[in-house]
Amino acid sequence: MRIAFLNPSVGFSDRRKSIPIGLAYIMAFLESRGYRSTGFDFGDSTTGASDLVEQYRLWDHDLLGMSVYNESFPIALDMAREVKRRNPGCFVVMGGPQATATHGRILRDHPEVDAVVRREGEHPTLDLVRCLESGPDGLGAVPNLTWREGAAVQVNAELPALDDLDSLPFPAADFVTDRAYARLHFYDALRDELRPALTINTSRSCPYNCSFCGVLTIGRRYRSRSPGNVVEELEFFRERDDVDYRHVYFSDANFFVQAGRALEIVRALHAADDRVTFSFGTRVNQILKAQHAIMEMRALGLRFIEVGVESASPAVLRRLAKGVGPEVNDAAVAFLNRIGVEIALDFIMVDPASTVEDLRLNMDFIERHFLDHYPHEHFYTSLALYEGTPIREYYEERLGRPFAAGTLPDTAELFEHAELRVWWNLLWSFGSRYQGRIDALLAKTETLLKHPAAVKCLTERQGPWEDLSRLQLDSVTLRHAPPMFFRRLVDRLASGALPATLEEVGLRGFGRRGTDLDDVIASATAALGRLGDRLGLPPGELDRALQVSGAAYQ
Repeated sequence: MRIAFLNPSVGFSDRRKSIPIGLAYIMAFLESRGYRSTGFDFGDSTTGASDLVEQYRLWDHDLLGMSVYNESFPIALDMAREVKRRNPGCFVVMGGPQATATHGRILRDHPEVDAVVRREGEHPTLDLVRCLESGPDGLGAVPNLTWREGAAVQVNAELPALDDLDSLPFPAADFVTDRAYARLHFYDALRDELRPALTINTSRSCPYNCSFCGVLTIGRRYRSRSPGNVVEELEFFRERDDVDYRHVYFSDANFFVQAGRALEIVRALHAADDRVTFSFGTRVNQILKAQHAIMEMRALGLRFIEVGVESASPAVLRRLAKGVGPEVNDAAVAFLNRIGVEIALDFIMVDPASTVEDLRLNMDFIERHFLDHYPHEHFYTSLALYEGTPIREYYEERLGRPFAAGTLPDTAELFEHAELRVWWNLLWSFGSRYQGRIDALLAKTETLLKHPAAVKCLTERQGPWEDLSRLQLDSVTLRHAPPMFFRRLVDRLASGALPATLEEVGLRGFGRRGTDLDDVIASATAALGRLGDRLGLPPGELDRALQVSGAAYQ
């Protein structure tokens, strides 16, 4: 039986690419039961759906499984239609948060999809494969399956969520892709080294009720793996890949649900290899409840936490059902800053009902906790209204109409206040004109300044050390330029002005000379060219820094 699994494109490229771990678990589980499959990952592809189907012969399978999210659903449907056109006998099944939330409608409205596997997929997919091997007559016995029987949509009973996660094989699956994976790294600022990194998932789901979170569609019952099993996975992939992974990204929806469990895993990891550092994501209230555990983790290699702050506005936090106030966000972030744990900010800068005051509170929070330098991604975030989430239903009721099925509404089209539309338009105008160039210059400058020849020049004040010093100052300016511009924009909006262009907001007054932002960028660009040649850097070395920087913070 020819089996394939597909991660469809979301329609744009993300250079920080990693394997689709949910599909990898399903593929590894099937292989452990004797069923080989092929994985295709086009998550960041910009190639057309029909071209991908043809080029990679996606139609040439008996079973094609797709993991779909709101963002990838339209392209997944295009690919399914093309597969069915080429091979009507291919059984197309979808899974994932989007498919789980809308399983009945998918089967009613889209004949190119034969079935949906709801919630977690390992055991139901195995049963589906075994059923299809002997003919489709047994589909009614496949758990978690929504399928079509003639014109009727059938919804089968669900298995309880798997408790024994240790029983699953490690997600050792390879994927065919049209855009190469960059090796995942973590830059350890404490030791000034770039570490090979591995993503490990130690638990499933999250018991909290955040109104915007797609995890709710899969199920809230929290389950976890044993510390020994997690350490075994690290050793397994070290041996398989012949890579000495020395940083672990714990990719759980919420690693710190049970502080004691999390601490046991970290202790086991440290006991197995005390060189390994790690990072994870969690909520602010959990950080404050278990500060002692965070302190011990800091000593055992904790480098950063992805913190679910979301907003500094009380009104927005209530809409998001976070169950905390801004003071809890402040206390948690201040604590992490105090003990020297780096913060990766999970932030929703705006939602459809946001006001200028909400923006001001967010900017104040970011500046107050020194989160305004780099990276700048959180300034560009907006609320995603995923199907199956309470916040989507809230806004449908607020607007008095449902959103189009199978789509992710454009937040920019839903803003209730004219000032927010101005904010959004100018934010992205700044981003398209400047942010990419700023990011590239910062990555290249960091690489150049760490080159041994540059370090020697700066330390001994010889050669082009003055040019290097000026480049350092320019890089500081570039780090702070985006938040400086965004603060100016918020202040203009708060004063009642509605600027129409970036120039009206203000592109002057940056850096040591108070110059135009374009001049700072031009100065840094020219300096990089001159200094790269003078320091004898091989051609292309600074460009390679962009690939590393894209994988350094995953």
